Amino acid sequence: MARSSAPCCEVRFLVLHTYPDGIKAYGHERLTIPIGRRGKPVKKMRLIPAERAHALARKLQGRFGTTVSVL
Repeated sequence: MARSSAPCCEVRFLVLHTYPDGIKAYGHERLTIPIGRRGKPVKKMRLIPAERAHALARKLQGRFGTTVSVL
């Protein structure tokens, strides 16, 4: 039985959580925005390569009232 040597790349989802009140606490409103390959918001979650997802997360982190998740 031969194994294929096709290139393998892990894929991830990138999600931006925005807190309109600026308060990151339990019970406060949170908007979840899926982010696409180009770093723009999309309507539904898209799979993107893991390296690209982590690069975009580093770029988006640090904004006031937001949290970035790579799922």
